[in-house]
Amino acid sequence: MSKRKITKGNYQFMKNELEFFERKGLLPDLQKEEILGQYEVSGGLNFVRILLTVGAFLLGIGVLSFVASNWIYMGKTLKFALILLSILGVNIAGLKMAKNHPKTALTMHYLGVLFFGAGIFLVEQMFNIGGEYQNSLLIWALGSIPIAYVLKDKIILIFISFLLFFYQTAIFIDDDFGLHIPYSMLLMIPLLCFINKQINYSKLFTFFVNALAIEFVTLLVFRFVAFDEERAIFGLLFLFFIGIAMVFIPVKDRIKTIFEVQGHLIHGFVGIALTFSFLWEESIFGSHFHFIFGVAYFLFVLFLMKRGSLFSIVILCALILRFYVDLSYDFLPKSMVFILGGAILMGFGYYFEKQRKKGGKKNVG
Repeated sequence: MSKRKITKGNYQFMKNELEFFERKGLLPDLQKEEILGQYEVSGGLNFVRILLTVGAFLLGIGVLSFVASNWIYMGKTLKFALILLSILGVNIAGLKMAKNHPKTALTMHYLGVLFFGAGIFLVEQMFNIGGEYQNSLLIWALGSIPIAYVLKDKIILIFISFLLFFYQTAIFIDDDFGLHIPYSMLLMIPLLCFINKQINYSKLFTFFVNALAIEFVTLLVFRFVAFDEERAIFGLLFLFFIGIAMVFIPVKDRIKTIFEVQGHLIHGFVGIALTFSFLWEESIFGSHFHFIFGVAYFLFVLFLMKRGSLFSIVILCALILRFYVDLSYDFLPKSMVFILGGAILMGFGYYFEKQRKKGGKKNVG
């Protein structure tokens, strides 16, 4: 049976509490050690690792800067050999150091990932290989996945997520704002989900994988809408229900909070946006439907609050402020608008604190 991983602070707190119960005679002898034996301190932020990672990044930038400044004086053979040897050299060094100096070995692999990416762009320039820079980002991410999978390293995996995020964004911006879809993500996202399963569902990596999937779905929505005002409302409603689905979808307890937070953010932002009438004007529902949607969403948020969702208090506060400003700004003196708005915020702050003391959930349970 695998041990549960907890932070060093939580482990120390638990140890102190068990020692207190032991002194009070509420805990049998040796029971404390048996309980503590079920837990393992997880590796948090490590000063040595941070130092080595930053050092590797600076070293990589320095080497790349030196190569770039002397690039025009080198022949193609020397250039290609230098790129290849740099990538192989740091990764082999990492493998050699893995046993005795694991943290330093890891930074060698970080350098390898940086050199691999730089090598892609330099080889394209060297052999005049045409193509979009977005594809280079995709190749960089693809080439980095094997080493990330072998090492099970979250930093490399998150870096890959950033590369893919920029890849999708670049396609969206450069290719007529949504008329082209990065279909390669249909392979990449499931692959990253598989790797996430292998590393026991890292919370941080789960957040980034979900963000990639959300961005991809958003691009699909833009492609469907194609800036057609009549269809735009269906795209927004689709994203709205995706957010709600993320709140209630059954997932591992370890990553449930990540899904809930991201789901609340999506349905919160989109839901509040859909309470504005201009988004409904060209739809089949008509501009007045924003009021019906607003009332329905208000009731739904109250339902979430009843289930103990503290996040929903924030959404409810934003909803009330949105309608309050919309209805009062043109009729009340400006000072009263701000006074009442501040009072509303303070009231919700008090209620939020009260719910937290009661043990309300941060999200939906």
